[in-house]
Amino acid sequence: MQKQPLTVAIVEDHLLMRQCTQFRCSFLGYQVILEAENGQRFLELLENAPVPDICLLDINMPIMNGFETIVHLKKKYPGMKVVFLSMHDEQVYIKKSMDLGADGFIQKDAPVEVFKNLLQALSGQETVIAA
Repeated sequence: MQKQPLTVAIVEDHLLMRQCTQFRCSFLGYQVILEAENGQRFLELLENAPVPDICLLDINMPIMNGFETIVHLKKKYPGMKVVFLSMHDEQVYIKKSMDLGADGFIQKDAPVEVFKNLLQALSGQETVIAA
């Protein structure tokens, strides 16, 4: 029996970044099932969609940022892995992410190999910081 690919959601306000991340995920064998430009839209989409295994979540977004979004996600969808994608590498962002229950943190300028390792580690139930 063939194993189903893990499913991924991408929540990022920049279209090009969403599309590039989707391409990376697909290339690595993950299935992107949801995309949203902010946390509020993502929560709305989740009401009528399958819950993804992993959510790649930007921190800085209009309407509802990543920190606000993860609070809702961890309450309503505790089994979903949440990874923050960020331009920021300051410890305060990483600490706040982990305090809010993030399963991982990666900088947007990380090499593809680091991104791949992050997704593989999350598949094995690890918490990963790839700053």
